[in-house]
Amino acid sequence: MNPINEADANFAKAQLTQGCDTMERLLAGLLDSKGRVAEEVHAIRKLGKSLRGGFSLFGLRKSSAQEIQAIGRLLSGPRDAVSRLGTWQKIGWDEDAAAVSAICGLLDQQTHSAARRPPPETIAWCHERVVAARENLLAVPPENLAAHLTAGIQKLGKQVVKRCRKLNDPSEEDFHDTRKSLKAYLGALGFLPEEAAAPQPEMAGLAELLGDENDLATLSTWLEEHGFTSRFVPGLWKKMKASRQKLRKQAMADATALAR
Repeated sequence: MNPINEADANFAKAQLTQGCDTMERLLAGLLDSKGRVAEEVHAIRKLGKSLRGGFSLFGLRKSSAQEIQAIGRLLSGPRDAVSRLGTWQKIGWDEDAAAVSAICGLLDQQTHSAARRPPPETIAWCHERVVAARENLLAVPPENLAAHLTAGIQKLGKQVVKRCRKLNDPSEEDFHDTRKSLKAYLGALGFLPEEAAAPQPEMAGLAELLGDENDLATLSTWLEEHGFTSRFVPGLWKKMKASRQKLRKQAMADATALAR
């Protein structure tokens, strides 16, 4: 990574401010009767993850980043429902027709139910979160901004390495935590000029692997909560376990390579 200068820092601040403006426009779009809610929410949450990384650059992880995180959590229902259905379709399990019909029917029903637009009051609350996040950013003193950002990106990078090393002997949470640290780091780099910072290509690939693993973990939790346990659909759980183990094995190998 090249040294961050004041011009780079000002560029990042301007990009992050524009990102907040975009978030406001996307939220306003949820009040429109046209379009598809799940896709619009996906765009909002995807932008939110990048913004959170950007705010961490400026030392605003516990203020602005949490404001944006609250929006993602509040609007998670529509996208999570679509994601669960997509993950289920990728598995391609068909050993038990009755169970497949029951699972498909419920997933499809929840996807359609989640397609309802949030009430205006909810959108207004989310808008307040964006305004607060941007105000915190604009209040950051301009003095030594480059040094501040250099420290911020180094901290995020060290967190990635730390999390990747933990995948040598991982707990259940380590896969999710590594994915979050990668998303934060990659999101932060996205607000800097290309010539100032270029992520390792392997990072995006590892984030995608961990995303697929997380999707299976989320679907597993949903299946448990809705009674589709290994007692009733053992073949499904066997297939899901094999898929997760394969993803984890590759993720662990990739993480080891990145942490060197």
